[in-house]
Amino acid sequence: MAAAGAVPLQAAEGQAPSLADSFRIGNRGQVCEAQGISAAAGRRSVYDRRWALLCREVARPVGMAAFVRDGSRPAPGTGLGEELDCTGPAAPGPLGAQAQSCRGRTSGLAYRSYVRTASRGTWVVEGLEAYDSALQLALASLAEDRLVPGEVTAASLGSGGGNAFFQAKAGLADADSLIGQGYRRNAAGAYAESAQLFSAVAGEVGAGTADSAARRHERIINQALQLSNLGQFDQAAKLFGEAHAMPGIDPVQARLARNFEAIDALNRRDLAAVPEILARPMPSSAAGITAGDGAVTIDAATAQGLGTGTAADMATIMGVTVKLTPAERAEIADAQADAIAGTAQRMAGRSAEARSLLTKAEARAAAVRDGRVISVTRLRAQILSEIGESNEAAGDLGAAERLYREAEALVATQYPDSASVGTARARLAGFLIRHGRTDEARGLYRGLVSSTIGSRDALVGVSNLIRPWFDHLVSGGATSPQDLSDLLLASQLVERPGAAETLSQLARELEGGSDEASALFRRSLATSRDLERNRVQQARLSGLNLDRTALAGEQAALAAEQARLEAAQVQLASALSAFPRYRAVARGYVTLDELHKTLRPGEAYLKLVTLGERTYAVLVTPTGGRGWRIGKSSAELADLVSTLRDSISVTVNGVRSTYPFDLAADAALSDALLGPVRGDLAGTSHLVFEPDGAMLQLPLNLLLADSAGVDAYNQRVAAGGDEFDMRGIGWLGRKTAVSTALSAASFRDARAAPPSHAGKLYLGLGQNQPLGAVSQVPTVRGAAQATGFETGCDWPVATWNQPVSAAELTEAAGLFGSGRSALLTGAAFTDSAVEQRSDLSDYRVVHFATHGLVTAPRAGCPARPALLTSFGGGDSDGLLRFDEIFALKLDADLVILSACDTAGGASLEATREAGVSSGGGQALDGLVRAFIAAGGRQVIASHWPAPDDFRATERLIGGFFAGQGAGAGESVAGALQRSQVALMDDADTSHPFYWAGFAIIGDGERPLQAR
Repeated sequence: MAAAGAVPLQAAEGQAPSLADSFRIGNRGQVCEAQGISAAAGRRSVYDRRWALLCREVARPVGMAAFVRDGSRPAPGTGLGEELDCTGPAAPGPLGAQAQSCRGRTSGLAYRSYVRTASRGTWVVEGLEAYDSALQLALASLAEDRLVPGEVTAASLGSGGGNAFFQAKAGLADADSLIGQGYRRNAAGAYAESAQLFSAVAGEVGAGTADSAARRHERIINQALQLSNLGQFDQAAKLFGEAHAMPGIDPVQARLARNFEAIDALNRRDLAAVPEILARPMPSSAAGITAGDGAVTIDAATAQGLGTGTAADMATIMGVTVKLTPAERAEIADAQADAIAGTAQRMAGRSAEARSLLTKAEARAAAVRDGRVISVTRLRAQILSEIGESNEAAGDLGAAERLYREAEALVATQYPDSASVGTARARLAGFLIRHGRTDEARGLYRGLVSSTIGSRDALVGVSNLIRPWFDHLVSGGATSPQDLSDLLLASQLVERPGAAETLSQLARELEGGSDEASALFRRSLATSRDLERNRVQQARLSGLNLDRTALAGEQAALAAEQARLEAAQVQLASALSAFPRYRAVARGYVTLDELHKTLRPGEAYLKLVTLGERTYAVLVTPTGGRGWRIGKSSAELADLVSTLRDSISVTVNGVRSTYPFDLAADAALSDALLGPVRGDLAGTSHLVFEPDGAMLQLPLNLLLADSAGVDAYNQRVAAGGDEFDMRGIGWLGRKTAVSTALSAASFRDARAAPPSHAGKLYLGLGQNQPLGAVSQVPTVRGAAQATGFETGCDWPVATWNQPVSAAELTEAAGLFGSGRSALLTGAAFTDSAVEQRSDLSDYRVVHFATHGLVTAPRAGCPARPALLTSFGGGDSDGLLRFDEIFALKLDADLVILSACDTAGGASLEATREAGVSSGGGQALDGLVRAFIAAGGRQVIASHWPAPDDFRATERLIGGFFAGQGAGAGESVAGALQRSQVALMDDADTSHPFYWAGFAIIGDGERPLQAR
């Protein structure tokens, strides 16, 4: 396997760096690119060029590069936002360049300057000294006119940069260039990056810098396609609807929209919709002016992308820089439509019909300009792969293999070493492994896994192509070290909740203790979030249908704030680069050997991986492990989870109810998930569970470890006994403590993180001040039922008139002692008071007991998670909101969210509003993620409404703190399990609704240290 962390290098369309719109700088470490920009202002020759040097985690250029034919160098600091003082002596540098140290006249930051003169002109590279490795690699790539490998060593937050990087590109490059890059990245399989590029273009279009009806339409349908590629179908549908409403679209744009919507249907596996979409009448395409002679590529408007999922490997990009006639462009689009129709037929099992359509599509695409259209090779490669699949299904294995190999060769020529090449090779590997040629298949799959790890990507949209590798590895139980290692690595490439990244960031912050470097790291994260929030606000203003002059003042203020934040970010990144531990890029994966060593005796790590309709499991113990395929489809697992959740807590017509627990469904789910490893788990005292798919919404501890007690329960109920008395059931949580991991890497990082340095033990917050008469004593800790008279997206006032008792807070504070604990309750418990407290980081345990608001107030409103508080003065709204929690400064070993559904997710909209550019939309990405970002090493959160009947939640949390061994080394997971067992053994609270809802996210083996 290739060394993880290094990625193959390529420039756009395989061009030399000096000719490319953009190119990667180095191939290891922080991701940086050189983005071509206009050199018009100081251009003296048609050969002069300029590039901005951008790195993913900084929102403005870290350097610039230029080529000048006549040898005259630009003024120091050109393109860097400030003039440079380069009065120091020059010294010999790399590649014969003259190197000089400089100082920013405004910022005072250290810069480096390199000037290399050759017979054909002069290369100049300048930038921040903190990014000197990127400067030298950029100089080498340009001077040698090839992509030079190497490592960029600079401060890294482990966030990947997100939207700010692409927004910086949008501010430097023209919209056509960005759209071309978006198409090419989609073609190369980089779907998330493509989506971010089109999103950045949207800001330019909305701001009027690239405004036209055709450009807006093109941007919208491409953004919709990328969202569909990423599985965000609701948002894609909304954008496709906007595109439908746009009048006067030309024939080529109309065909693109048709094709993209058909791809979306393939992604959604709605095969019946595909022929209906493709049958829509299209405007005729009239021939235009023929392009001149010479090699042909296609302009951005003709470029095409096919989706992901089953259609992932058909993401087709055609055209980037020069013109075809409208008729030729329409012909290519129609060839793509035939290919989409053929794919739908193949997916429906109609191989003969599929081959006929695909063969027609390939002939049409190849006929345009007699096959001289360079990027049509991409479309042809996708079609050949599809024909290969249909031949394989028909039993013509020789023809199938030939086509798979031809498709791989075609795409490798156009997009060498890209994700799309990996996709083509995965198809070939799947064919080989299905027909017993495992040695070659292993090499191809390991190469795919290695390259994906190296680029720090997830396997977005290729689940159907990686499944044969999983099937092969688990066919023998994956008990050999090599098979188990391969399975564990591959399993970590599936996209995880964004909270996993946040927990790893917290661990990086904490690894140095409370020193200057950790403080810089935290400020850097906060500044990055502030920049993203600023970007969201600017995008919101651009999208308002108002006179631009009316918005000028607010836009100017936001632009000024953006400039201030960007300057602060550069200052922080430069300062942070002085600390070696933050110049290493965090590894987002764990090897089998690492996980063996991380686990302690009596522990096991259970990971689920959902790939389409199949789910796989990996169990790792300190000395071994195994893997298996779950014996139920993903849809069947989701149905079982839904059945169990509905028997625990369901709201119908505003009335919340709990029903007798469905033990039959629980037994079926337990057998599917745990059946193959019940023996392995028999001696496990602590099980670390990394859920996926539907199991993100259900705690593992309520599964059945064995059938003990079930028969007795059924007999008791049959004889007229209480269905809610479930004492004696052999729940997994009765003998095994369970904690939830967000990813294997974040678990490793959380276990290595140092404990809190806080001097006090406990802070309890809750029992809000009601706005009027207390309407009722709540039975669960969530929002009040709407009356139907509310307007907008505000919560009903009655929500504040059901305060949760402070009894559990008072009890816990008493256990810790008055000198080491504090309470914030009643009228003092306001959102503004929490935000303004300067001593939050003084407490090891931070405990909220209040109402959790995690769903949308009403249909059509976004879900913005929050904890309910009292109202304060000024801007207080009685809610500690998701985005506000991110800004809190905790140093807590444990955060307890004793409220409803606090393990739920946050909408993508709320996530972006909080300044977080990754994750969102999944369970655990809501309040849990926010409190991790604030500084909570572990979080106890609830999977459903926290019950107050029988004082269940109060007793659960009180028992958690008060049991024997608390403060004497008992683990958090052990303390919670002990308290849960006490409720299991009480007839009133033995139903899982009362005891199973709270889960520990983080390293549950950390000591509670309650006294």
